[in-house]
Amino acid sequence: MIKAYNNEVEAAEALREAYKKLKEEISKSIVGQDDVVKLVLTSIFCQGHSLLVGVPGLAKTLLIKTIANALNLSFNRIQFTPDLMPSDIIGAETLDNERNFKFIKGPVFSNIILADEINRTPPKTQSALLEAMQEYAVTIAGAHHELDQPFFVLATQTP
Repeated sequence: MIKAYNNEVEAAEALREAYKKLKEEISKSIVGQDDVVKLVLTSIFCQGHSLLVGVPGLAKTLLIKTIANALNLSFNRIQFTPDLMPSDIIGAETLDNERNFKFIKGPVFSNIILADEINRTPPKTQSALLEAMQEYAVTIAGAHHELDQPFFVLATQTP
């Protein structure tokens, strides 16, 4: 639900209040990661995407799941592996029982995506995700499919 505000000050105050409530909710699960939480939330509010670089065990998955739950948004985690293909993340055209083509949505059709260890996958698969991030849509077999809004990708990269 989008609310109309009478002026910029009112809108800024509403954003500040939403940020404060969201940060309080996240702090129930995530402790000691204040800078990371602040930067990820800033990225979400700016309709951007984020890349976190760090060793395993720093609660990256828990952070993004907590944000998705707090905002009541759909969440998918994609584990990027060397054999992952673009169709594994964006979906594919398949034949149904009547031999008609049917589009099966991939995990990228979610509000919040955790692209885990994105540096492990081939460039072709990374490119498919980057297209979705930039266009907020994917093209499969010549058909354009819009992604759910809001759409946010948090990618992780292992050193």
